[in-house]
Amino acid sequence: MPSERRDHALTCLREDRIMAVLRQVPFEQLLPLADLLVECGVRSLEITHDYPAATHDVAVLVERFGSEASVGVGTTWSVGQAESAAAAGAEFCVLPGVDADTARRSAELGMLTLPGVQTPAEIQLAIRSGADVLKFFPADPPGASWLAQVVPAYGQRPFMATGGVTAESMGDFFEAGAIAVGMGATLFGSPDDLAGARGMIERAVAIARKYGAT
Repeated sequence: MPSERRDHALTCLREDRIMAVLRQVPFEQLLPLADLLVECGVRSLEITHDYPAATHDVAVLVERFGSEASVGVGTTWSVGQAESAAAAGAEFCVLPGVDADTARRSAELGMLTLPGVQTPAEIQLAIRSGADVLKFFPADPPGASWLAQVVPAYGQRPFMATGGVTAESMGDFFEAGAIAVGMGATLFGSPDDLAGARGMIERAVAIARKYGAT
């Protein structure tokens, strides 16, 4: 089903090749960090559901950035969470594993849907459940060599590598076939140190741009 929010989320992910995982970042630190990420060229901003104010934070960031960024949710465990995220304006929905009902509902709501997978059986279930992008999670271990073996067999959907990816290893995952990587502290360090965060983000963005959009 066509969806503007899904299309915009996928475009940002393919062009920037990095999704920032903003896990349990306090609100007073979230806005300055999000501003910095978007300024540096990381437009995909994932707010994780293991933080009580996740839906509120999504709504605030959607209002703040509009089409300048793509705001979504992660660590999504239930249909209800997917529905509340969509109502708040989320463009994408990331799941830690393959919950078929949640993935299908996310897709029905027009969000880019990224279930977590690691085995061929999980990949096939995710595709049947409406996955747009397959989140290889955790990515390290088992590492980029595993992904390189799997990508050719599942050309139906692109992969994003998340969990354990660093600036040193992100290129390995791009070369293995990932269209993007998801990174949290390895992307920006501590949310309360914006000077340090800027240097880390700029380094990762430079590496991603070397590989170009997909």
